[in-house]
Amino acid sequence: MAAGPRGLAAWLLVGSGLAATAWAQDDMDAILGGFDAVIDSIELAQEVPAFEPEDTADWALGGSLSSSASYNLLDHQSSTGTEYSGLSKLRLRATADLGYTLNQAWRGQLSATTWYDALYDLRDADYTPEVRRAYRWEADLQDAFIEGKLNDRWDLKLGRQVVNWGLADSLRVLDLLNPLDNLEPGLADIEDIRRSTGMLKLDRFSERWQLSLIAVPELRFSRNPPYGSDYYALTDQNGQAVRYRHEQPERFHGANWAVAVLGRFSGWDLSLNAARLWYDLPYLDVSGFDRDELPAALATFNDDVVLRHSRINSLGLGLQWAWGSWLLKHEARFLHRLHFTETSTTEVPGRGPTPLPSGNPRKNRYDALLGLEYFGLSNVTLGLEFAARYIEGFSAGLARSGLQRLRTETALRLSRDFLNQRLRTSLIAIRFDDGGDFAGASGGALYRANADYELGQALELSGGIILYSAGNQRPLGEFAANDRLFTALKWSF
Repeated sequence: MAAGPRGLAAWLLVGSGLAATAWAQDDMDAILGGFDAVIDSIELAQEVPAFEPEDTADWALGGSLSSSASYNLLDHQSSTGTEYSGLSKLRLRATADLGYTLNQAWRGQLSATTWYDALYDLRDADYTPEVRRAYRWEADLQDAFIEGKLNDRWDLKLGRQVVNWGLADSLRVLDLLNPLDNLEPGLADIEDIRRSTGMLKLDRFSERWQLSLIAVPELRFSRNPPYGSDYYALTDQNGQAVRYRHEQPERFHGANWAVAVLGRFSGWDLSLNAARLWYDLPYLDVSGFDRDELPAALATFNDDVVLRHSRINSLGLGLQWAWGSWLLKHEARFLHRLHFTETSTTEVPGRGPTPLPSGNPRKNRYDALLGLEYFGLSNVTLGLEFAARYIEGFSAGLARSGLQRLRTETALRLSRDFLNQRLRTSLIAIRFDDGGDFAGASGGALYRANADYELGQALELSGGIILYSAGNQRPLGEFAANDRLFTALKWSF
């Protein structure tokens, strides 16, 4: 059962030639929203009806307690040499939600979660400090906002929140305002994938239209598998892990801005949006690498280059149309002046011709998605999504960094309920192509089957399997042996 992830992490760059690690910008980001629940309506994913609190103000406390475990099907090592075999997760998690309705117009919400993975204290393995910090325990403030009506036309929502412009369930094109939790690519539940971010959101409602003005002063970026994880995919040509400094913009410095216009009509919905933001996926900035001082500059290469984020403009369009038992979805996005890393071959004394980074050109990229869902069978939903990403002005230097002029992704999802909807099952296959092979999976694939069974009114048992199929693109080729069984028991209160 050879595996090699490929779609899972939306985080990996195709890096410079020496490290042979090129960050394929959006590679896996597209699928990380992919294990969402089936959409039961045709409203836009961002659409949340204007808040209408109940007549009486009150506190509301809820939450959940859960335990989860994962088991590696194949014995393997990470790129740093850590052994990963057998049990790979033994986690306890608690989530608390506190809501307060102030009056007829205002309410507040506070959600926090914490978890502890006992495996990292029970198992005698040579985990890196980065892995222990990322996976052993966590405490995070999730939603933390107030929202309400300013008047009959304007609503305000202030604080940590999620704004999702996307319509698709498995691939990501428009969903770019919130970062992701990629620590366990493909295994995290959808509520754990998007990370809430501090925003100020103003909504104006008029007949069928909604205007949203959004300021995002808190800069949060996706959490990716750390150095030493078996999901870590920054390696050199020999498969050895490499790491670079990651320099992020200061929090609350250079805020992200966004605006969206949303329309609901009979049988179809339309969204238009624009944003000025820091792009979530970093690129390898090689401006500090002096190619004229070879081979001395190679000795300090990993200190001289750095991962940074592009400051970009984005334009997007979303459209969905319902026809009988069918739902058609379309997303399109234009990304203006993304940074990429080029590579060229240079004669190095004592080494001969060597691929080395040569620059960071800025290119435009165009993303598009088509999706189709069918609801005509009782308790069954079938969904198919296809996404394509095209880099304008593609060069040989980008190709030498492992990038593709055109990359495509295909996702097929089948969901079915049994036992009066107490048992929910789903099958998901996501395939990535290399070089325009639309029907193939040359870039890798992942396959997931899972089931959730309602044991009682507030108790749920879930489990499944995820398999990775290796391809000739990063990062999936680095996940070749990461196939897992997983299970969880969750009690909600």
